[in-house]
Amino acid sequence: MNAVELLKNNHEMVLALINELAHDIKQIEQTEHDKVDCERMSMFSEFRDTLTQHTELEEQIFYPELAGSSETRLLVDESYREHERIREILAKMEKLRRDRHCDRWDDTLKELQQNLHRHMAREEDELFPKAMHLLGPARLESLYLKMKPLQTRSSARV
Repeated sequence: MNAVELLKNNHEMVLALINELAHDIKQIEQTEHDKVDCERMSMFSEFRDTLTQHTELEEQIFYPELAGSSETRLLVDESYREHERIREILAKMEKLRRDRHCDRWDDTLKELQQNLHRHMAREEDELFPKAMHLLGPARLESLYLKMKPLQTRSSARV
C-alpha cells in the first residue's frame, strides 16, 4: 500500500458515509413526518470526524510533498481551497444540528456531496497521477507509513 492508495480508500469511505447519512436522513424523514430528530444523527459525527481526519492527512503530510513542484502547485492550492469550502459546509451543518434544525440539511448535504465529488475527482484524476510520477513508489510508501498510524479505528476499517 502507498499514500495514494490510502487516500483513495479514504475517499471511498467518506463517500460511503455521506451516502449512508443521506439515506438515514431520508429514512428518518419518512418515518417521522418530515421531522429529523437531531439526536438520531449520530452518523453525522462519524462522517465529520472521518472527513476531518482525511483532510488533515492530506494537508499535513501529502500536500506539502507536492506544493513545491510547478506541476502540482496549482492543484494543491485548489485542494486547500476546496477543503476550506468543505469545512464551511460542515460547520453550517453542525450549526443546524446544534440549533435543532436537522430538517434543513437537505440542500446543505447536497452541496457537500457535490463539493466532495468534485474535489475527489480532481485529486484522483489529476493530482494523484502526478504525485505518483513525481514522488515515485518508495516515497509514496514512506508517506503511507507516516499516515497509517494517524488514522483512527473508525476510518481504518477501509
